[in-house]
Amino acid sequence: MAAVRSTHLLIFTQQFASMIRSNLQLVDVLDNLARETPQVKLREVVEAVSHGVKHGVDLGDALAEHPNVFSDIYVNVIRAGMASGRLGESIAQITNYLAVMDTVSRKVRGALSYPVFMLVAFFLVFNGMVIFILPRFAKMFSSFNRELPVPTRILLDIGDYWVSNWYLIVGGIVIGGFTFAAWIASEDGRAVWDEHKLRLPLMGSIWRMGALSRFLRTLAVQIKNEVPILEALVLSAEASANVFIRETIYQIAEDVEHGAGLSNAFREHDIFHGIVLQMIAAGEEAGTLDELMLSSADYFERLLHDRLETVTGLINPLLTVFVGLAVAGMMVASFLPVFQIGSVVS
Repeated sequence: MAAVRSTHLLIFTQQFASMIRSNLQLVDVLDNLARETPQVKLREVVEAVSHGVKHGVDLGDALAEHPNVFSDIYVNVIRAGMASGRLGESIAQITNYLAVMDTVSRKVRGALSYPVFMLVAFFLVFNGMVIFILPRFAKMFSSFNRELPVPTRILLDIGDYWVSNWYLIVGGIVIGGFTFAAWIASEDGRAVWDEHKLRLPLMGSIWRMGALSRFLRTLAVQIKNEVPILEALVLSAEASANVFIRETIYQIAEDVEHGAGLSNAFREHDIFHGIVLQMIAAGEEAGTLDELMLSSADYFERLLHDRLETVTGLINPLLTVFVGLAVAGMMVASFLPVFQIGSVVS
């Protein structure tokens, strides 16, 4: 059965918030949403949630029965909204949260699409040259008992090696990819990778800002909806999608549980510095932690967008130049024998 995409969940949550704010009965809202939801998987889940609520199950518990669709954060904010009598406001907060996360994901996918397209195009051109075009030139020149030009011979040698050993090359890449994937799937491997990838040039800062913006926004949404701070920290740690940052936040939660102030607990870890510490300290003192956390999340998201644009603005032209030069070199090597045909014939 098809999975529920973030866009479908966002649309569902937007409709849910609008209908709850219209003071409709919860069961009627769920029934209407189940009928109007076009995505099959999500419709079946909403129908199951509606059925549970009709039979006396709490809305939060009914949502929690479908963890692949509704995350712990989603469920906890709903529970907090039900307990405080502000369900409509809570769902609106989730809507804003999902909308921001969806926007960030789209920007990241968009930034990756052009490099992937260029590399695929280069791979196709390379194979077309070495498999179909160059062998014909080699056969034609052999009839004249003349050697091919040096650039053409080099490209042919590369092509012959690729054609003869492509399965070893592809197999090595696949095995290497699976080995790396298996390593980062392990607890120890993922912890090492998530810590060191934050230090990589260019991409390290992007990963860091993305993880921090997700954590801060998730924490802010839960605090705003009166989720207890320790529980909010633990759930927000999962939202960072980085094991190193998650374990750091777990340690912060443990320090807070043992009596440390929130800002002091964060100050002990280098990954949280500058604007984050300032916002936490000011929010803790003024009692507006949720608002300042949202401001921090907005700040990191703007930085993330700017850095993505900077990196793609740097990588895309360089990649275009590289692929262009490579294709031009292959074209010259391929058609250089044609330029010499006249001299060969004469």
